[in-house]
Amino acid sequence: MLEVKGITKKFGELQALNNVSFEVGKGECLGIIGPNGAGKTTLFSIISGFLKPDKGDVRFRGTSVVGKKPSCLAKMGLVRTFQLIKVFKNMSVGENLLVANSNNLDFEKEILKLVDLWDKRDTIANNLSQGELRRLSIGMALATNPKVLLLDEPFSGLSVKEAERLSEIIKQLESDGITQIIIEHKLKELFGITDRVLVLNFGEVIFKGYAEDAIKDKKVIEAYFGKKYVTG
Repeated sequence: MLEVKGITKKFGELQALNNVSFEVGKGECLGIIGPNGAGKTTLFSIISGFLKPDKGDVRFRGTSVVGKKPSCLAKMGLVRTFQLIKVFKNMSVGENLLVANSNNLDFEKEILKLVDLWDKRDTIANNLSQGELRRLSIGMALATNPKVLLLDEPFSGLSVKEAERLSEIIKQLESDGITQIIIEHKLKELFGITDRVLVLNFGEVIFKGYAEDAIKDKKVIEAYFGKKYVTG
């Protein structure tokens, strides 16, 4: 569904990404983790068209999409959310979905029920809780009928109950065949929903594989906690 090949990006002398490669299949949920400054958000920005790589390629459903605008990618089915929630706070929940895609009104009820906001469809977004706003932003992304959904820190600022509800939604999207790639610092929540994880550190991939193996990997432990915590 999505193939990232040798992505490299520098900002002046800063090497943000260096030869990053991975693949994600249809309906798979991949987690991307790493310390602050590892290059996670830069990688998302390149995949979603907000930045152009210095080297490498991004192939979506077999087609190279490097250089295409985010709006074009969204129409193709490659959609991103942001860590800082972006909704129209002076509009109702239903109106936000309308802005996201006025041609997808037939699915408004289905989407709002999925993200548990149907009963608040007439509520002004500014009156929603942090968890509800997060779910609304995901609902807006779903209104575009994505094939691949990039979620940036979806659990940020959520209560335990809100995080549990969001986990249920992400699992439902996975069962519906929507491919998801998730950047997240809350590893407990992430490891409960992902099939595999990719670990970045200083712009390079230091681990690919299952979450339970990542937490035992020496390079991962060193990246998060320092050499003194590495044993064996």
